[in-house]
Amino acid sequence: MNRSEQCLSEARRQHTEAIVARRVHDLFQRLPMLSGFWLRSDLEVAELSVFAWPGYTAGQDLYQEVMQSLVELAEERPEAVQFMRGRTFARAVH
Repeated sequence: MNRSEQCLSEARRQHTEAIVARRVHDLFQRLPMLSGFWLRSDLEVAELSVFAWPGYTAGQDLYQEVMQSLVELAEERPEAVQFMRGRTFARAVH
């Protein structure tokens, strides 16, 4: 691979990573109770962590909404799948 191909490949990788980051950020914005999740290599949510408050119990609907969002991303951007496998995504709290 020559230098220009490497630069193009790196630019595509960075663009795809930015898309994944933006979509995950949007997911956290849409679901304020979601604090983080971990994806297995098959992209199945292995662990989902939520902020709880009295009277709130996270159910299967939250899990399904996270999975649906990730499926949509994978369908729209198949190249994003490699950047999601086996990763942990967490809400940034400062």
